[in-house]
Amino acid sequence: MARRHDSERRAGAAATELAVVLPFVVLLFTVAADFCRVYYYTQTLQNCAYAAALYASGTARPLTSTSLGTLGNLTPVRTAAATDAAVAEGTTLNPPLAASNVQVTYSGGAATATITYDCPLLTPVLGSTQSVHLTRQVTMAVAR
Repeated sequence: MARRHDSERRAGAAATELAVVLPFVVLLFTVAADFCRVYYYTQTLQNCAYAAALYASGTARPLTSTSLGTLGNLTPVRTAAATDAAVAEGTTLNPPLAASNVQVTYSGGAATATITYDCPLLTPVLGSTQSVHLTRQVTMAVAR
């Protein structure tokens, strides 16, 4: 009978240990999930910036009915194509990437695509905000 009493006490001790440790384990997994999400968003934004830079530099050309060779200034066409390419790459983000998050600039024979995005967090850690501001930038030489 004494053994049965000891096993009941041990089961109670295990339940108490679980109650003490479980909040920390849940927090650990939530922080790990946030880290993975931010990493994924960073990689996706890098791909968005690269795609935008390809179109902005003229390395990749948009499929349009307008003959690009007859246009005097290709900058507006390339900028629009770069924005569209970045937004198309960012559809897997939640919320999806918007055209307002894409900025294309031209300077000194180079096109620069800058993507900004606020990645929402599952849990704020140590008093941080509810989101992480991410920025990715790619610069490419403009093709003539």
